[in-house]
Amino acid sequence: MTRDELTARLNASMEARMVQILTGIADRKLESPEQYDQIKDLIDLTFHPKKEVGFRAAWTLEYIFMNHHCAGDHLDDLLSRFPEQKNQSCMRHYGKILAYLTGKKSTGLHPGQLEKIDFDPIIDVLFGWLIDEKVLVATKVHAMQTLANLTPRYTWIKDELLQTITHLEDLESIAFFGRAKQIRKALKKIKVENNDL
Repeated sequence: MTRDELTARLNASMEARMVQILTGIADRKLESPEQYDQIKDLIDLTFHPKKEVGFRAAWTLEYIFMNHHCAGDHLDDLLSRFPEQKNQSCMRHYGKILAYLTGKKSTGLHPGQLEKIDFDPIIDVLFGWLIDEKVLVATKVHAMQTLANLTPRYTWIKDELLQTITHLEDLESIAFFGRAKQIRKALKKIKVENNDL
């Protein structure tokens, strides 16, 4: 499928069959090496000016990474574009992908791949999403989970995230509060050594 064909397919009215159509597109992406390389096109399409096309591309991308376990070959492309994502629906999927990939049960990455990545720019974006009133709760929850997942490597996140959660609990919904409670409990179990002199 060419990029133009993919764009046209994602732009078509999907209505009730959306999940079936998008999973069909995703499953076909990995039938051959040529289609596998088109995942970069899919990442690019998450920035499509028509928000529905971007959302469908992001949904398909999430499905591919979580069901075909191939994110390792495309992680650099995804992370290089991560700070640019402003489509609220796409941000939710980007956050979910990253929460999954930084979690203990992630699959599809190359051995030691995450350890080689400088997550500082992504961490800034995630904290920005957490405190932005316009960002959807589901996106905030995924951002919070990703930050918690990165805490063992970036120990300074623990205190900052706990303070941010405390600040947001009175401002956010019950859905946020439920996940925040789980994350706070997990963060308290993480031992952080104080290296200050």
